[in-house]
Amino acid sequence: MILPPALVRAKSSTVPLHPVRCSLGRTKRKKQLPLDTRMVLFPLVRSLRASGLSFAQLQRNLFEKTQIRLSKATISGWVHGAHDPLGRVNKFDAEPSPELAYTIGVVLGDGNLNVHEYHNEILLSVTDGDFAKEFSRCLSIVLNKSRPYRVRWSENRKRWIVQGASILLHKFLSRQCRELRPWIRHCRKCETAFLRAFYDSEGSVSGGIQVSNTSKDVLFFVRHLLRELRIETGKLYVQKIAGTILKDPRTGRLYARKKNCYALRVRSKSVLDFTNIVGFTIERKQLKLLEIAGIRVQTRSPGRARRDLNPRPSALL
Repeated sequence: MILPPALVRAKSSTVPLHPVRCSLGRTKRKKQLPLDTRMVLFPLVRSLRASGLSFAQLQRNLFEKTQIRLSKATISGWVHGAHDPLGRVNKFDAEPSPELAYTIGVVLGDGNLNVHEYHNEILLSVTDGDFAKEFSRCLSIVLNKSRPYRVRWSENRKRWIVQGASILLHKFLSRQCRELRPWIRHCRKCETAFLRAFYDSEGSVSGGIQVSNTSKDVLFFVRHLLRELRIETGKLYVQKIAGTILKDPRTGRLYARKKNCYALRVRSKSVLDFTNIVGFTIERKQLKLLEIAGIRVQTRSPGRARRDLNPRPSALL
């Protein structure tokens, strides 16, 4: 459609010669630099400032070295300690501890590392409430929380769920088992905490003590730790072959196993040593372990209510 000249002039006269800044409600938030980049730049900024550079000089120097232009406000915040390059990230210091070793053992077993939108989650979903409580306790200590993470009951899954988030811990736990060994082998307490967590996740007690996993490397490492504790084991063997059909007890769906599942058994003569040194956090497994180890469990009088270490859903909320 061709507009008359007068209308064209009229429409063109209403267009401003310069852009007009207007407010449309909330302004778009400036994209933040990735955490890894911020962690590299932070000590560099502090070092350059300590050398006597002004903010403008520091800004130019930093751009020449990294091709990244930080705002003077960001530089000022970092220099004066008003802002932390971690932002709102849950802080994590990779200091060896039994709680960190337990967390590693859980993640190599029943635990999961998920990325959900902007959250890097460390998650455990299990049928035993006492196991979930112990993982919650350890995870909260590792992430410097003042109280344990919530242990919630999922009626749909029929499982206890513990869920925490930390990009730093998530990246740390995403390493291969070989890379995590220094934290596991830091001391005897760390070694036994790792083993207890792994057996809580993957262990079973049925006529003997057995642990199974799809990773041969992890099981070989577990066997090595047990042998150093003078706990003897049998040879690693294939428990279930890849391609075996699995049935989800909740949904009834059938799945084909993608990998071989390997197993490792503790020799009968080492059951007592395993009980005294490693053991289980999970009460039902620990009671079976005590039974096959020949340790008499003290019985309580019939009139006294037995303490339930795996309580009703409402008791953990």
